[in-house]
Amino acid sequence: MQKYRAYIVGPDGHFKTSKIVTAEDDESAVALARQFADEYDVEVWCLDRKVAEIKRETTP
Repeated sequence: MQKYRAYIVGPDGHFKTSKIVTAEDDESAVALARQFADEYDVEVWCLDRKVAEIKRETTP
């Protein structure tokens, strides 16, 4: 298991807060981090490596 960090990105593009995500691999970490993308964009990092950018969920 690896520790990832999901950074919540505010509308101004700055990090608002972060959450620790523990997962077996990148794909699992991104899937877990999607829960934080309801109102804000999220960036998933593993140490100094950016794993993914998740755009916030928007409803049409």
